[in-house]
Amino acid sequence: MTDSVPPLHRHPGRGYGRLAVGLAVPLTLGLALSACGPSPVDMVEHPVTTTPSRMAGEELQRSAEPEDSCAEEPAPAEFTGTGDREVPSIGPGSETVEVPRAPERILALGVGAVDVACALGLQQLMVGTSGLPWDADVYLPGPLTELPEVNLSAPSPSEVATASRELNPDLIVLAGTEDLEDELVEALTSVAPTVVYDADTLEWTEATELISDAYGRPRAGGDILLDVIERSRMTIAAATPSDSWVSLVSVSRSGGAQVQDPDTLGSLLLESVEAGRPPAQRTRDGERIPPLPESPALGDELDGDVIFAVVGGGPSEADAAREIFASDRWTDLDAVGAKRIFVVDRAVWEGSGPVAARAVLEDIRKSINGIAPDG
Repeated sequence: MTDSVPPLHRHPGRGYGRLAVGLAVPLTLGLALSACGPSPVDMVEHPVTTTPSRMAGEELQRSAEPEDSCAEEPAPAEFTGTGDREVPSIGPGSETVEVPRAPERILALGVGAVDVACALGLQQLMVGTSGLPWDADVYLPGPLTELPEVNLSAPSPSEVATASRELNPDLIVLAGTEDLEDELVEALTSVAPTVVYDADTLEWTEATELISDAYGRPRAGGDILLDVIERSRMTIAAATPSDSWVSLVSVSRSGGAQVQDPDTLGSLLLESVEAGRPPAQRTRDGERIPPLPESPALGDELDGDVIFAVVGGGPSEADAAREIFASDRWTDLDAVGAKRIFVVDRAVWEGSGPVAARAVLEDIRKSINGIAPDG
């Protein structure tokens, strides 16, 4: 198998190795780290307990407890001395922001910012969050999920700034989206230096680098991504995902059972480890592509040699999953009859950041050739 890991380049003006992320390169599409998260089988490297939750014959297993997800010790600050330093920001606002050399009170307004803080062991520096999924506590520990939450949808930017000021941050890291307004960034900047990162899941590795830099730990962030590259290699070597048609299905009350969107973390990671996909589910660079002319019809587009069923996201989603798992369409799928279906958490498989992504890699590596336990 061709080794397609990208080279490391020295980024001008930053002084650390920047991971060159090309979306056309399989091993870089979903590189991410996690010491915890759901997986149908226990992780080998990090022995943990397993907590099953049965749904109409399907068993959800988490391979690690949330309390084990973050690095135990904080990554050391990499910049000594006093004063500020300049880091990049994607805007709105300035393209560079002056931030503390070693921030001590971080307001992480975005799931990616929280995830990277966890991976770096900086959970004790977090003073508040925003944007965490409803069920983030399936893989992130209480010290992060129970922090005060800033409502970015407040009626006015000044109200967001007021809520943020009460937390007394010395650094704000904000998820950048298409509808992010200049006024909100300006209001937050009046509270503390505000760095904006690209929250598009397709750009999560670059976001990890930018966030790590803002936290004063750019080299540690690069090491995290290098570790994920190695975990991707391990997945390919140990499980040969290319030998199986791996179906990725989203199960929800609103959408029923449908093929998972191609630009979600789970889909990107399947692409990164070169997993085979059913003809109707083939993707490239986070976009659906048509089946090859020689691809045989598979029948139901949800079916494959193995199915990962993504469940969660709200208080009623477990009940919705039970109904779908009991439906004729679901029980008629070959993978279900063969007990090759694994239920995984939406907060992880649709996450954004190294902690969530390493959990996805473990799910793939440990389950793709396995048989699901009886429900």
